[in-house]
Order: sequence, then structure tokens, then C-alpha cells
Amino acid sequence: MVFSVSKIKLIFLFTCFLFFGLKQANADGVSPYLPLKTDPLIELEIERLATLSRMPILTKPYHIVTVARYLKKVEHSHPQLFHRLSAYITRYKQQSAITHLSTTLATSDNKSATIANNRGIKMDDLSQASAMGFYQFNQYAIANLGGTIVNGSKIIPTNTYLSFGYEYIQFDLGYREHWLSVLQESSLALSTNAQPIPSITVSNVTPITSWNAKYEISLGLLEEMDGIKFDGSTSSGEPGFLTMQLSIQPFDWWTIGGVRTFMFAGGDRSMDLSTIWKAIIDPMSGDNCGGTSDLTDCNKESGNQIASFVSKFDLNPFDFPISLMLEYGGEDTKEQTYTLGNVARSVAVFFPYLNDDISLYAEHSIFHSAWYVHHIYAEGYRNDGSVMGHWWGNSKELKDGSPGNTSLIRVNWDISQKYHLQTLLRTATIDAADTEKYSRSKEIEMTLKQVYKNGFMNYSISAGSDIYGDSFYRATIGYSW
Repeated sequence: MVFSVSKIKLIFLFTCFLFFGLKQANADGVSPYLPLKTDPLIELEIERLATLSRMPILTKPYHIVTVARYLKKVEHSHPQLFHRLSAYITRYKQQSAITHLSTTLATSDNKSATIANNRGIKMDDLSQASAMGFYQFNQYAIANLGGTIVNGSKIIPTNTYLSFGYEYIQFDLGYREHWLSVLQESSLALSTNAQPIPSITVSNVTPITSWNAKYEISLGLLEEMDGIKFDGSTSSGEPGFLTMQLSIQPFDWWTIGGVRTFMFAGGDRSMDLSTIWKAIIDPMSGDNCGGTSDLTDCNKESGNQIASFVSKFDLNPFDFPISLMLEYGGEDTKEQTYTLGNVARSVAVFFPYLNDDISLYAEHSIFHSAWYVHHIYAEGYRNDGSVMGHWWGNSKELKDGSPGNTSLIRVNWDISQKYHLQTLLRTATIDAADTEKYSRSKEIEMTLKQVYKNGFMNYSISAGSDIYGDSFYRATIGYSW
């Protein structure tokens, strides 16, 4: 059976038809999601809740049902957090609602850089406006509609998808975003750094077993890209994109899981199901040719895979809550073995409350060679020109496989009931063989949120120097609800 990328669209339609006909007796239904890289302040509150309540979740976005369930655990210990989140999620407890509105105007002297984790939007994009809402048909079906308009013309269909199913099998069909990491400001495998991918996702709302098992599988199509190699020539096409995630919580303070992403086919490259299955269960012989691999014809390589292990420790020594987060990934297998090769490592620490008003998050990542580049796909691990994983990948030139590292510190300060200040410092290096080619990039960004009527005024300014040593700035003003 030949499995070409174009047939994915038929699978989408077939699955939608099949599962709309299902009725789940005596089961809870589907759940909408909270924002993902849309409202930094509310997302900070959610991360605080995740640490304090020890939510068994390693990926985002979070289900509303999950947040509501764990919110009860902090009602008496952290009443302000409880009331803020309770007030926010009331907008989702209706049959239909507009859940987010925002507008932003910007100015910048940088004409090439991509803003980290902002769906491929550039530094010099002058304006953007976004909106989100939903309509719940019944307990088992929700329509979500959202999007971002950039510079009044480019439309990014963020959060436009249909959800249906029940608590153990929820299907999301459309532009539902994925953040496959426990880290708050980066993800090795998949983040919001590139624009969203049309896909069908299967996941569970309610954790399974006493170990709180959570799974997520998605299959989608990337934007058309050039330079896809096959049989001595190149072509253009839309590669398929498969993601898999599984996590468990052996103890209430420790959650651990694994992630796989698989970029395949596109252009003249078509795949049969057996080849794809072999690449998943046996990447050494199914996806890596040469050496001791059983795969000797490199034309039969199935695509580009990334795998990672993630772990989170939610601790509370001396009534001082803290989360430790680890991510260990591989861009390849190591020397034709079943261990990860070309590895990357990330470690992060989160203090939700240094005191009643201040939180601190710090993160460090180290990359070996060959991350986000690939010999089959000339544009690498990208969607519409932006790296789909860690924002560091956008710093490099298109085919540059150099190693590097990043560091990040974020401080959030509740100045008063009306003002909140976020300060973020970000730095990155690319360790190219030509040591004169790149410099260490440095950036500081300060964002002030002011309560204004029923929403927030947002002011931000960022400045620094890029990997070439050129200075830049960006300033924005906006309103969000």
C-alpha cells in the first residue's frame, strides 16, 4: 500500500466522518485548551499552579478540565492564584465565547530576525492582531476559531480546529498547536517557534491509571518546501509530520516522558506504511543508511526524526516550591546503535514564588552538531522557513550544522494589583569551525502589563546584538483581553 502525503487529507476527512458517528455513554467529554504563548501573564499563573499542585503534564497547551481539577488544590494555600485563574477560566464555562483579543503595534530596526516562539513573525513586522473563540455543540464536540493577522495581510490560522471524542480519546482536527516539552521558554522537538501545522491529534483529557499516563499523537502536513532530495534529483512538496508523546507520573513529585517527531515524504518521495512503521520501531535500520545498518540504499531513508526524554520534579522543601526540568534529545542515532546521537541537553529551574510577588525561571541548553539541518530536506527541520523546535535554530544559516548553546533568565514581578513587569534575558552562541563567523547574541526584553478597563495595556522594549554582532531594538504597544 503506497502512502503519499496527499492521502493525509483523505485520512483527515475519513477520521472526522468516523468519529462524529460515535456516541460515548456515561463518559466525560472533550475539553478546550488554555492559551499557548499568547498571554504571558496568565500562562505564568498556570505554570505556578502546575508546580504547586504537581500537575502530571509535560506538554502544552493545557486542557481546561485539567487546570480546573488541580486548581482546587491551591484554593486555601494560595487564594490569590486560585481566584485569578478561577476568574479567567469562567470565559470557557459557556456554550460559546470570545476567549482572547489582542492588537500590537511595533517598530524595529532589525529586518531579518524571527521573534522567538512567535509563529514565524519577524522583528520588523509592524502590526499584528489576534482573536480566539469557541462554540461547544455538545459534551463531545467543540469548534475553535482563531487566528493572527500580521501587517494587515498575512493570516496565521492559529487555534482553528475541531475537537471531538471523549475524555480518553480526544481528536483535534485543524491548526491545533503543540509544545512537546516541559520547558517554559523552549522545546527541542516542537514549539510555537514556527507557524502551526494542520494536523489531526489524538490525546487523552483524563490521565490513565494511577500513574497518570498521558499520550498524544498527531499527523500533519508542513508547508511546501524546496530541495527535497530523492534518487539523485530534488523536488518541491509538502512533507508529512508525525509526533508522538507519552508520559507517566510514578510519584506525585516526579513526571517523566518521551517525545518523537518524524518528518517524512514530500515531493517525489512517497512512502508505504511498512517503511514508515519500520522507521518508527527501528530507526537504525529504517531511517539511517550505511555503516552497520540493514539499510544500504540511502534513497530509501524514510525522513528526519528527533527524539527526546523529558522529566520534571515538583518539590517543596521547607515550604519553598520549586520545579526542576530536564530534556535530553537526539537528532540521530549514535554510530548505528539504538542510543541517541547528535544530542542536545536542556535544564531549567522555576521558582513560582521567590516571595509573594516575584517568580524566577532560568534555562540552559547545549546542542551538538547537525541540529535542525538534514541531507534529505534542504530547508531542514522547518515549517514556512522557521525552525519548529528551539528558537536557537533560527540563529543559524539554513544549512549550518554547527553546535552551540543558549541561556535564558526570566523574572516576573507583580508590582501592584495594576502592574506586572516581566524581564527576560536571552543569549546564544554558535560554535562554527570559522570562529570569526559568529558572535554571542545577547538580548534583554522588558514587558509591562497594566490593568486597563476590562483588559491590559502591554508595553515592551527589547534590545541587544545578534550572532553577527549587529545591534538591534524593538518596541511595541498593544492591548489584550
